[in-house]
Amino acid sequence: MKLLHLFTFTILLAILPGCRKEDPTPTYHKDIFRCKVNGVEWVATCPSDGLFGCKPISCQYYWRDDKGFEIGALRKDNIDTIMQSIGLFARPLQIGNNSTIYPLENNFVNMQNNTGCRYHTIDSDRANHIEILNIDTLNFIIEGLFEYTAINNCNDTVYITDGYFQVAFRF
Repeated sequence: MKLLHLFTFTILLAILPGCRKEDPTPTYHKDIFRCKVNGVEWVATCPSDGLFGCKPISCQYYWRDDKGFEIGALRKDNIDTIMQSIGLFARPLQIGNNSTIYPLENNFVNMQNNTGCRYHTIDSDRANHIEILNIDTLNFIIEGLFEYTAINNCNDTVYITDGYFQVAFRF
């Protein structure tokens, strides 16, 4: 009799994991935005305030219209203070290598600098690029690599290298 109970228990253990209800929401994707700023690892972060949350990455890709692309990533140390932000702006954007990243004043912002030196613009004398690896228009996910150099009014140069993102986009 004990052998029968042990056998039944063993079969139940083998079957039960397969009977779990599967989560219909895919979990393979989480927003990722990382790079190196002057050789130091940089990751978008935004602590939760417990009520409304905080989204460190915002991305828009107008794939039906002009193929414009905007992505902004924040680094916050606390709920109220943005320490740094990185932005990429390209138009038109397609899969493959895109050499145009628009020289907007806020491609890199360092709030720790004094007011006149916070905002960095793309240095158009350097090689800057964004490469799109994948555009998933069913799940609204875009993946790519980037690298650029930016300069501020105080002639401080920032090297953004080894950039990678895989983010959900709005259109």
